[in-house]
Amino acid sequence: MGIALTLQQYLDDRHVDYDTLVHGFSDSAMKNAEATHVPGDRMVKAVVLKDEAGYLMAILPATRHIDFPTLKYALDRDVEMVDEEDLMALFKDCDVGAVPPLGEAYGLRSIVEDMLPADGELYLEAGDHKTVVHLKAEAFDQLLADAPHDRFSFVE
Repeated sequence: MGIALTLQQYLDDRHVDYDTLVHGFSDSAMKNAEATHVPGDRMVKAVVLKDEAGYLMAILPATRHIDFPTLKYALDRDVEMVDEEDLMALFKDCDVGAVPPLGEAYGLRSIVEDMLPADGELYLEAGDHKTVVHLKAEAFDQLLADAPHDRFSFVE
């Protein structure tokens, strides 16, 4: 499948320079990092959540996990993870579990973990389990400039 059409159009419409890397099947952001020989803190993942206002995407490095009490404090409301049915409905051009970490491309609000590197290279899930998008951290940060940023994760 390669890069999801929605993601590709979103990046192209915003004139973002990027390329894609193809690797063997992997089912997590950390496995994507291993398969592409990229440091885990440079692989960006998305966790899709919901609350009373709708859906929300938490964007964080693959090496980190959401601290839900801290996220609740940052958002001033409770959130919970969505199920696979919700993911399939929201990300129709993506494989389940291969969500690109750019919520705005799919009409979702986002919150960004402050621990994401602000310079250098970043790698993102592209919409399937065999492709990642490679771009500059500065470009990624510009795409998420309007999203709130906070610290809401931990390393296991």
